[in-house]
Amino acid sequence: MTQPEHTGEPAPVPEASPVIQPPKRGVSVPLLIFLVLPLIGLSLAMLFMFLSAGARANAGLPTPGPVTLPPMPTPIDLANTPAVEFQLTSFDGELVNAADYRGRVVFLNFWATWCEPCKREMPALAEFTASQSPDGAVVLAVNVEERRIDVEAFLNQYNIRGLTVLLDPTGDTADDYGIFQLPVTYVIDGTGVIRYPKYGEITLEELNAYTEALNAERAS
Repeated sequence: MTQPEHTGEPAPVPEASPVIQPPKRGVSVPLLIFLVLPLIGLSLAMLFMFLSAGARANAGLPTPGPVTLPPMPTPIDLANTPAVEFQLTSFDGELVNAADYRGRVVFLNFWATWCEPCKREMPALAEFTASQSPDGAVVLAVNVEERRIDVEAFLNQYNIRGLTVLLDPTGDTADDYGIFQLPVTYVIDGTGVIRYPKYGEITLEELNAYTEALNAERAS
């Protein structure tokens, strides 16, 4: 057998065939729609079931009818009736009897620290009291259902001095006079009869006018 002639040069290496990559493909729009639509449909079906369940639950509830509020209470007409006797402890700790002021014009005032008209009228009550003689008209300011410490803070805050402040912590005296709103002031003559009920804030001018009218009546 004839051997190939050896020339001393390396035999040529055959070239490698190039690797052919498959072409890259984008996401098919029809395929994307095909996948998303079922999810949307499922979400809508669940929402419909939730709303339907809520509607069925509410269907069994009764429809509320019109609400009729009870009428507001009206003040008890105490004009020309004897004042209710009472004993209350003053802010200073003294026991005060309403009968002790018989023969004098008495302004029986019911108030509270949270009452805005009461706050406005307090300085007028104090000023009126300061202008009276020892046997003149008197103001009995009855605080309704509050603690002494709260009354003290109020009097200090508004610098109310010289006013006879009585404490009605249970509200019994206020109930005896039919109090359901504040402030209320009953003008009592020297015989112990309520002559004028004043509902709402009372002014210094009104205090003086009531006093002059009752004093003139007694002098005639």
